[in-house]
Amino acid sequence: MHRLTHIGARSKSTLADKLRNAVGGADYGKSKQAMVSGSLAAKDENGEDFRELYVMPKRKLRGQTQLEQATGRAEIKTRSRFDLMDRLAERPPRSEEMDPEKQKWTDIWPAARTFSASVVPLPVRMGSRPNVEKRAPFKKEGNLELVKIPNFLHLTPVAIQQHCEAIKKFCTPFPPELLSDASLTPSVLPISVQYSTYIHQGTNIRDIRSRVITMIVDVASLKLSENALEKLVRLAGKRYNQETGKLTIITDRCHTRKQNQDYAHYLLTVLYHEANKQEAWAELKERSDNLRVEFDGSTTKSKLEDLIEKAKSAGLKTDEKALAEFGEMWKTYRNTEETAEKTREYGRQMKKMLGI
Repeated sequence: MHRLTHIGARSKSTLADKLRNAVGGADYGKSKQAMVSGSLAAKDENGEDFRELYVMPKRKLRGQTQLEQATGRAEIKTRSRFDLMDRLAERPPRSEEMDPEKQKWTDIWPAARTFSASVVPLPVRMGSRPNVEKRAPFKKEGNLELVKIPNFLHLTPVAIQQHCEAIKKFCTPFPPELLSDASLTPSVLPISVQYSTYIHQGTNIRDIRSRVITMIVDVASLKLSENALEKLVRLAGKRYNQETGKLTIITDRCHTRKQNQDYAHYLLTVLYHEANKQEAWAELKERSDNLRVEFDGSTTKSKLEDLIEKAKSAGLKTDEKALAEFGEMWKTYRNTEETAEKTREYGRQMKKMLGI
């Protein structure tokens, strides 16, 4: 009995009437106006007017829509699934529409950008398969491997030529004096300065590597004395190349290229004046303090001279020029890395000097 009363109370509620009216198509706006005007009054259990707080949405609820579709009072709209081929059917890709004979590639791809399969008219494939002979790699459409890697499609020969023509007005002509005079070629000049300029796409237009300066100096052009040359070699250390006679100074501690270039000239000036400076303690240097072993004054030369004098006194024929040639060979043998060829040459000069 209690359950039936409860059901009857729910069927008499105003909310149930509103749902029935909404499903049945009744105009809820007119009923609400009648309720406000007083023709329809709602009372609670204490006899007071029921102050309604019910917000009607502007759109139909999901349950209301399902009821209308189930009873046939609403049409069911079917949506087609997103299909890439359907979109391509509306308009073909740009790569198929462009004419290679008339289209300028620099207008399509003027700068560096990510690979786009619909723009690039090339049958590019990328990827890996177990059997490449049976199945070719993946096509360019939807290929993420082509998107990952950087491409250089903006650096075509025509694009590079256009860039060169644009920056040509900022370049200076090559000095004609260097072409006419062979003594002024870069390979003959005593000092050469090298640096690099980097152009890249990033958040900063400056590259830290562009400030590095490399100065190559021909030490022979400095016209140093023997003692000054030895002192400069000691001060330079590994920066001096014994084989080529070049001094290489690399500066990168300053913030700008101009500062590093001035610093390199400063280091060269200091090395030159320090090498020519004569100190009192330099007079105490002995023969064993030299960087290179000299043939003059060595025990080998004194012994060979004694041997030649004894050969002359015995009436044997000797060659004095052979001693000078042997001295040059001995100096090279002692001051450079030992090889099999130098050892054989050392033996030949010894036999030639002894007349064997």
